Amino acid sequence: MSTPAPSDLLQRDREERSLSAAIERAAAGDGGVVLIEGPAGIGKTALLRQARALAMDAGLRVLSAVASELDRSFPYGLLHQLLELEVASLDDARRERLLSGAARHAEVVFDVSQSSSSEPGQAVLHGLYWLCANLADEQPLALLVDDLHWGDRASLRFLEYLARRLEGVPLVVVATTRVAEPGAQEDLLDRVRASPGAEQLALEPLAADAAAGLLAHWLGADPDPAFVEAALGATGGNPLLLHGLAREAAEADLTGSAADAARVEALTGTTVVAGVQRRLRDLGPDATTVAEACAVLGARRSVDDLGSVTELGGREVRVALDVLVKAGILLPDALEFAHPLVRSAVAAGTPPSRLAGFHTRAAARLAALGARPDELAVHLVAVPPADDPSVVATLREAARIAVSEGASETAVLHLRRALAEPPPAADRAMVLLELGELEQLTGAGEALARLADALGSGLTGDAAARAHAARAAQLLATDPRSALAALEQALASAQDPDLQLRLESGLLDSTVYLASLSDRRAEQLEAARATEAPSAAMLAHLAMESAYCGRPVDETLALVERALADGRVTRVLGLSSATFHLLVLTLRHAERPDLAEELLAEGERLLGSDASRMGAMRADHARTLWHLTFGSVASAEAFARAALAKVEGQGAPLMELSARVVVAEVLIEQDRLADVGEILAPIPDTPILDDIIVGPDFLAVRALARADQGRREEALADLGRAVAQIDRRGWKAPLKARAGLRLSGLLASSDPEQALAVAEREVASARGAQTPGALGAALRARARVQGGAEGIATLREAVGVLEPSPMRLERGWALHDLGSLIRREGSRSDAREPLRRALELAEQTEAPLLRRCALDELAASGARPRRSALSGVASLTPSERRVADLAASGKTNREIAEALWVTRKTVEVHLGKAYGKLGIRTRIELPDALKGAVSGE
Repeated sequence: MSTPAPSDLLQRDREERSLSAAIERAAAGDGGVVLIEGPAGIGKTALLRQARALAMDAGLRVLSAVASELDRSFPYGLLHQLLELEVASLDDARRERLLSGAARHAEVVFDVSQSSSSEPGQAVLHGLYWLCANLADEQPLALLVDDLHWGDRASLRFLEYLARRLEGVPLVVVATTRVAEPGAQEDLLDRVRASPGAEQLALEPLAADAAAGLLAHWLGADPDPAFVEAALGATGGNPLLLHGLAREAAEADLTGSAADAARVEALTGTTVVAGVQRRLRDLGPDATTVAEACAVLGARRSVDDLGSVTELGGREVRVALDVLVKAGILLPDALEFAHPLVRSAVAAGTPPSRLAGFHTRAAARLAALGARPDELAVHLVAVPPADDPSVVATLREAARIAVSEGASETAVLHLRRALAEPPPAADRAMVLLELGELEQLTGAGEALARLADALGSGLTGDAAARAHAARAAQLLATDPRSALAALEQALASAQDPDLQLRLESGLLDSTVYLASLSDRRAEQLEAARATEAPSAAMLAHLAMESAYCGRPVDETLALVERALADGRVTRVLGLSSATFHLLVLTLRHAERPDLAEELLAEGERLLGSDASRMGAMRADHARTLWHLTFGSVASAEAFARAALAKVEGQGAPLMELSARVVVAEVLIEQDRLADVGEILAPIPDTPILDDIIVGPDFLAVRALARADQGRREEALADLGRAVAQIDRRGWKAPLKARAGLRLSGLLASSDPEQALAVAEREVASARGAQTPGALGAALRARARVQGGAEGIATLREAVGVLEPSPMRLERGWALHDLGSLIRREGSRSDAREPLRRALELAEQTEAPLLRRCALDELAASGARPRRSALSGVASLTPSERRVADLAASGKTNREIAEALWVTRKTVEVHLGKAYGKLGIRTRIELPDALKGAVSGE
């Protein structure tokens, strides 16, 4: 790409300054995105070439790509243009440096032999980000993309992901794009435009002075103002159209006089397409053929490639290329069109039958060179079906690659084309299955019919199981009972043991999530109990049901131990599975933080090689509840916010609801009840809340927010609904949503008899389960209703049963309630000791609400507690605390950034703020500075 002539950049001084500033910022270590926008021919490409020159002058490594309509079906086609040569040229030492850690997930884009993860899209995006960040660490980097609006969806998804993470990364993305281009992925382009720090340079048409200068260059004399006005009227001030018109005018021997103005409209070359096609006709058949082949082959072409595709000799191709360069259709020494519009004009003028021939020969040429199947697929989808089994095989492999790279939409297109070929009779059922599975994942309406066709075509064994499972996934939201029937058919067909376990887990997960399927769940669990050797999934769900139904904790733990015995819950299911997640929550209800921590740590270790975003969200969700129950409220908020950030806007409404609920629960203990309404506001109050497993949790936490707003009757209604849902499932665990505990508390002042009855039921359940933490919470609820000496006796029992419990926050609240009631009964001095202990536990668990309430009660008792300023560990924000905890555990900044899906700059900023608040200067001091927050020291 040569530096543009000054005439190519008329009236673009402002844009050049903006580009220069963005490039200088990247060179200094802070990246960004610049989008050069405008209609075709406005000068975007010329400005992009200038950006290349500016970046090279600033010492940046420049990687370039040109998108085209041809490459839209090539997943990560733009990324291949940008990065493939870099990756291919890596020696062992550099490969280890650039593709280590999270960046290893990028290899699947460039090496089809790499295995894919369970959630490839997120893994690949994360890996590509770290590959680019590592390249930029070596040398500041500029990624230049022309015609981004024609980019493939996978590449656009990555650029949007990258654009939001460029703070502190010495990398600048400069791209040209047209606004509202038909067929463009506008949703992703809009998200790139909206990314932090993105700058849009909207190019304006040329004004009269600039247009006059351009015309003078071609005409050899200054044009008359009337001629300039006519030229601007004919072209709209579009530089490329003005160039074409000026060329036509010069060839017609016009001088730009006022008299010539009348002839402007008659010029045949006032459009690029007409001008290019006329010039090609004048250049002869060989030049036309080579130009057409260039338009088909795209950026990845050589003289030999052109010879193979055009069926011309090498000398003839070179002569034609020289002719095309002299005519201004190709750039010198680049085999690149002078402008993307020129390529489009050539393609538009090529008859369909000739295009099909070029694509057929291009695919054959690339296959002979050992090209990837997905590169061949770009051409194969453009040729008519021909009953060729090899085409079907190539398109199926291209679809597999697209799926591994997270480009499922492209895979669907490949498989639909393979089906049209058509496939051999022996392969048709598997093509239908592969296509139906992907159509289900991408939400295509044809999925059910396609899968039914696949099953009707003779699928058996694991293939039939996959088809039934995909049908179940499609039906679950609209017809859950039919979905369950499909899952049962899948399980009956499956032969692979791991597939059987995943299907069985999915079947059990489906019935636990919807109360309307409680009857089916009861049948499943009864069958599991009657089975001589229940599977790990069955045992996990039996353990969960045992804990939630209030069975003795030893029974629950025995089931957990059996579920984990063969390691398949972690190895086969893992944190991406709801079964694994529910087993962690079961250990929370069993009040075994040690076992929950071990299981979570193992799940997170395996998740590190999986890179599943939903699995990471489930880990954060579980960590939130672990800290809220056994650890630090501040850490709980950090994990809760991280969980919500991972799932928000990802098209997983149940997961997002769960994340919002745990954030709300944490906000209550953070003494920010007023903020709960805002967190829950995006959740609509629909009948589904009375069916889903997280419905009671949502209603119970919303009830507190409504009560705080004075909406007592609505709060009572919410809690009544929550308790009814829990009862409907036969669950008794008091800490499931704390619905009964909260209902008793809200009824205490208006209907003490009913409040006491509710509390007594919770006490009985906790005693039956032999869980001291839940019992302490239930005794607190009963004491609130009892009051007086009876209430004090109950609270002393609560403190006693909580003393050996790992639930320190619950113990703190029992001590607070005890001290508060003793004070209200008139013994202020006796109240101080439990209140001081409550305050200590508030500090240890970083619980602002308990701390404030304990301080208020101590002051009311006549004590003068020191109200420390918000400093030290308590002053850390959730994000700062999460980063500090990870740093204290020994993780590097890069490892922290990879784990939290943020940039290293974000980690550095959070650590810097944490050091200042903790009064330390080095990482070595972090463990001691944070010590005591979760250990109780």
